[in-house]
Order: sequence, then C-alpha cells, then structure tokens
Amino acid sequence: MALHDIVAEVAYANPDATAISFDDMEMTYGAFDRIASKLAARIMSMGVRKGDIVGLLLPRSAKTLIAKLAILKAGAAYAPFDPAYPAEHLSYVLEDSAPRALMIDRESTSLAANLPIAGARLVDIDKALSESAGDDPKTAFPSIGGGDAAYVMYTSGSTGRPKGVVIPHRGIQRLVCDQNFVDFRPYDVVLHTASISFDASTFEIWGALLNGAHLTGIGDRTLSMQRIATTIESKRVSIALLTTGLFNLLVDHAGGNFGSLRQMLFGGEVASADHVRRFLQAHPSCVLTNVYGPTEVSCMASTYEVPSDFAGDTVPIGYSIANNGVHILDDDFNELSPGREGQLAVSGDGLAIGYLNRPELTEERFVTIRTATGETLRCYLTGDMAVMDPDGLLHFRGRRDRQVKIDGKRIELDEIETVLRRDNALADAVVQCHQAGPVKRLVAYLRPRSMNGLDEIEFAAGVLTRLKGLLPAHMVPGRAIVLQAFPLNRSGKVDRTRLPNPIETAPTVTASNAPPSQGIEGMIARHWRAVLGTDAVGLDQNFFDLGGTSMQLMRVHAVLEQELGRSIDVVSVFEHAKIRALARFLQKAPDGDQPGFEARNRAARQKRGMSQFRRSRQ
Repeated sequence: MALHDIVAEVAYANPDATAISFDDMEMTYGAFDRIASKLAARIMSMGVRKGDIVGLLLPRSAKTLIAKLAILKAGAAYAPFDPAYPAEHLSYVLEDSAPRALMIDRESTSLAANLPIAGARLVDIDKALSESAGDDPKTAFPSIGGGDAAYVMYTSGSTGRPKGVVIPHRGIQRLVCDQNFVDFRPYDVVLHTASISFDASTFEIWGALLNGAHLTGIGDRTLSMQRIATTIESKRVSIALLTTGLFNLLVDHAGGNFGSLRQMLFGGEVASADHVRRFLQAHPSCVLTNVYGPTEVSCMASTYEVPSDFAGDTVPIGYSIANNGVHILDDDFNELSPGREGQLAVSGDGLAIGYLNRPELTEERFVTIRTATGETLRCYLTGDMAVMDPDGLLHFRGRRDRQVKIDGKRIELDEIETVLRRDNALADAVVQCHQAGPVKRLVAYLRPRSMNGLDEIEFAAGVLTRLKGLLPAHMVPGRAIVLQAFPLNRSGKVDRTRLPNPIETAPTVTASNAPPSQGIEGMIARHWRAVLGTDAVGLDQNFFDLGGTSMQLMRVHAVLEQELGRSIDVVSVFEHAKIRALARFLQKAPDGDQPGFEARNRAARQKRGMSQFRRSRQ
C-alpha cells in the first residue's frame, strides 16, 4: 500500500487530530492531507508524472513535510538535498537524479540559480502553497503500489561520487507499521530532529504519520541540547530517535524531566555502554533501544532493547526487526553457523530497489543467496562484520572496507582520496581516520606534485580550502600532513600503518595567539581541546578550520551553558567560531533565551549565524 493512501485513511478517520507541529504552528490530519492534495495537483499540472523524481532543496520544516506527501500523491519520488552542501556536490546529485522539478524556498532561490537544473521546473514552495489554497482538486492521482519508489537518498560512495539509494513504499511501511521493536500509538508525540537528507527522518516522519501520531519538529537548522530537551518537555514527546552522538550529548548535558518519554531510540555509530547505563538510571521507565541499519535497508535492520540491568562493556546491535532477515555470510555468500564472524547481509521488504543509474553497483551489493534451509533470498551486503548468537542476537565487529561513521554520517575514505587526487597540485593523497578516546578525526596525507614556493602549512591549507568547495563539510579532513614520499610495503603499496601520527605533527600556536589558562577565553579553549582532540588551538583560529564538526560545537555549547550557568543562543556560537570572538560575545551578550530578549534582534542574529555556519561548512 502507498504511504500517502495510509495518511489519507488516517485523515479520514481522525481529521481533527494533530498531525504536525513546528514551534507554534500546528496542523490537523485533515488540513495536512487536504493541502498536500492541492499541492500534488499543482505539481502534476507542471508536468510531474508517475515515476518522476522531485528534488527538495529545503530545510526541516512543516512545508517540507507537505511537499513530501504531495510528491508521493503525484506518483513521484522525493529526493532531499541539503542546501548547506557545496555547489559541486549539489551539482552532481542534481545531474545524476535529473529531477522533473526542484522545490525551493526563499533561502535556497539564489543557490538554485547557480545549479544545473536543465529540464527541471523550479517550484517556489511558499508560492505554490499559497496558490494551492483554492477549492479541492479534481485531479485523479495515479495508482501507486508498495514496490514503487518513494524517495532517493544520496550516501557517500567509494568511487569518488555519492550514490543515490532508491527506497520503495513497502520499505518504509515495513519500518514503522506492525513492528516488533516499536509500537506507535495515536496519542504518541514523535520528535523530528533529523535532516531531511538523513535516513533517520524516515522513521520520525512516517512513523508518526502512518500511525496517526503527532509529529513535532524543531525548525531550526542548528539544534542545541537545550532546544531538544525543552521540546521533549513542552511537547510531551513520547518517542524519539537520535544519532548516537546526539544521544550521548543528551545524557551528558541535558537536564530536565523526560517523564513523557516512552521510548528512546539511538543509532548510527557504536554505542557507549556508559551513556546507556546512565540514561537507564536516570529514566528507568523509558524503553531504550539501540538501532542498526544502513540507508539501503530503509533505515533499520536490527534493534536491541537494552535491559534495565545492562552491565556489558559493548552494546549489541540486536535482533532482526519484523519483515526482515539478517544473515552472517562467508566470502562465498554461504551462511555461517552461530558464533562465527562474517559479513552481515540483510534481506526482506526493507531492501532498496537499488542504486539510481548504477546497475553494476546494484548487482555488486544486492546479491542472491541460498540460506542454510535452502531458501533463495535477495540480500544487501552491508560491508559490516558481525557475529550472531544462537538466539539470533547480533554483535558488531567493524568494517571489512574503508567506510567510517562520524557523527552518525557514513563516510567512504576512498571517496575523499579520489576527489583529492583530482587536485593538480597533488601527486597522490591518502586519508585516514584517527581516533583518540571518543574523538574521531579525518587526516589527509598529501604528496605534492609541486609546492610552488609555498611552505607545508600554506600548501596543506590551500588543498583543504579547495576540497571544501567539492565535498560536504563532514567529509573534509580537519588536518593535512605534507609528505614528500609515502611509506611503502613490499608490494609497493602505501603502508598506512607507518604514516605519521597527526598529534605529533600538529602545528604549533604562537605565544601571541595562545589562549590564556583562565577566564572565558581559557574556558572555551579547554572545551575546544577536549572535543577536537588537540592542544593546537589559537585565539583566532576558526573551529571548523581545525576540523571541528557541528556536533562537536554543539557539545561545546552545552558545556559552556552548564559552566556559565545561563542560556546561550546556539546560533551565536556558530556565528562566533573563534575563541576570541566567542569570548567577547559571551562577555557582553544578554541571555538569548530570556523572555525580554527582542525577537527581531534574535532573528537577525540567527540569519547572520546561519550564513556563517553554511560558509564554515563549505
């Protein structure tokens, strides 16, 4: 059954129930389904047909949810694109997906004007919604089944280009309807914090809407722990899914009463047993679930409900969810017996149709296996190594390739290397992920073709600056080390184990630029060093230029609020991304969350902060 048909049934049965809310805006199921139908009729009049792709260059918002439902009603599949990504990345995914239409808003209009959208109709979502406010449409919508495409989501690719994963309607329905790991109820309030281009949003959005629950979103593009905690409390959120990084932040820094939470789910990276135990101790009545699953299996493949008395050092990735199968395979795709380590493969209704325009890759990753019982199944090879207990419990054992997860985002190191090797200044490049405690850092090792008179620091900075215009921010290494020759093994290949440790070669900070040990500047510097995993931070160095991520800066924001004992506007922390600038702001700024703070000044500062945030990510 198509997703939009289920939403229409919910709207018919409970038209006055709250469907979605963002901040102070609420919309009932009746109004939500009605306006989505009108928008669907409008985009069909623009030429959108069954089987087309419609791009979304929009933020997380109520209008984006309406657009998604409208696109499905029109028989098309939506393809969400993050407006903060570099133009080079957006250009590629737009050319690859060739959308029939691209939905934009006021903020993304100028960006879209410089992107290759030949053949695509630009649709101003605000104007389209306004012009769709008339009578109910008489348009006949196409018939859609469970095997038709619902969305296309791009992930990192080892060949140097992102790949589009095509997910069918049945994959999403199987994720959130009649499941064994979650029980959505009409009175539930489901939190929506994920980016629309991140597959966790699939669980949030359709988990609520296909079950008649209330989906409450945080509209800001930049989240804070305080904002998430406040929303959980004020909206009485009962079900939430966070990345592992955000979940750990919530445990570490968000106080408050989460008595409304019935189930907290988290995933995307290896779980921290310590954070799991601390959450269970603080919220004994809440079900805590560790989830596992790549984009190619419609977000989730297995889950583990953590027992209240959990005492292990590692958290399992769980048991197979309903309408799904998990298999441990050897190199010949034969099923292994319990207790033996092999590659984890997933079968069932959640599997993607395949990769858009990549038949060879689809054939390589989606294979047919014969199970130990003789059953023939189509499976997705995850590339993850795992062990299965006799009762079916899965334990993660790492990767068999060079894929890593940082802040819940999937990164193919080979993709970064491929893009670096296109730089004419380089003879070769290698990228490694180094981990010191909980801190993961991407480090690029550069072999120059010609230095052109630059010293090593200048040369490396130039390469990384050019890379920022080609890859999303989370894929740009925070450090680059210049080597005139790479260490080789006996086979003549780069010996990655002999590459120098980045900590040992970290650039020094001059005495005039070194942060003091005391005061607000010293406090900020101390937290920067903790999250960045390096002592080489200067007063006027940009946090993102040092390899920092938005998740790490959120952690800094949370600890600063705790240490200073007052609320701090999170957008301003992104706007003032240097120690000296942030210290000056904190010393003179009013409390951004006090009732008397002028909304107009706050909005203007948020606009400047988001502009700085996007520049820092590019």
